[in-house]
Amino acid sequence: MANTNRGRKVYIAVTTPDGTTPLACPTPLSKEDYEALNWQQIGNVGSVGESGMNENIVSYDELSTDVTQKQKGIANAGDPVIECARNPTDKGQIAMRAAAATRLVYAFKIEDADAPNVGYTNTVYYNRGVVAGPTRPNGRNEDFILENFTLGLVQREIVVDPEPQSVPENIVPPSIVMTGADKFMAIEGIWSNDPTSYEYEWEEDDSGWTAITGDSTSKTVTYSGSNDLRVTVKAVNAAGDSDPETSLVVTPPA
Repeated sequence: MANTNRGRKVYIAVTTPDGTTPLACPTPLSKEDYEALNWQQIGNVGSVGESGMNENIVSYDELSTDVTQKQKGIANAGDPVIECARNPTDKGQIAMRAAAATRLVYAFKIEDADAPNVGYTNTVYYNRGVVAGPTRPNGRNEDFILENFTLGLVQREIVVDPEPQSVPENIVPPSIVMTGADKFMAIEGIWSNDPTSYEYEWEEDDSGWTAITGDSTSKTVTYSGSNDLRVTVKAVNAAGDSDPETSLVVTPPA
């Protein structure tokens, strides 16, 4: 079934959990390489320009030529413009502005909303490129404040058509950070196959691992004890639950 652009999402690969530092990718990547990256969605995108491969057409005329000879030359991966309604606090836009301030190459993902049913993935397009901009078209009284980023793509685009979805698999294990004197938060890590939600189980080492007192199944918990802590995370998508993955142990400060 044919689809429209409605629901399309654009991502940039990032390095940090806060999602604002773009990840430089100087060498070509495979589908598996792209899938292992940490992606941050770029918010408030209103338009995505033309992408895909386009070869230069080279011609040559001999003295005896009746019809010009033509052949394909060097390929151009495209220079699509990403139009955003400017949002100073959007993490994806912050990462794009940081990327545009350098001459480095970064990884990008565009995802359609075209899965044939809940058991399938969407079509995904992967590529790498430099970022130019942002430029601002400005305008009249009722025009939105926009920023345009131009991607100078440098690799042959990888297109992944909808596939039967598999349960998530862990790539980078979960971890724990403190957010207050007795507040702890789970960082899910990185998972393949596009998890839609996560499940948590917090445990303390009280002569053996047991669930902490109180709410032990939230992303953020309050724990005032002194025993070592760990959190086990399951990632969930339409295909089901992943195998559980456990964080390293942390010791609460005295």
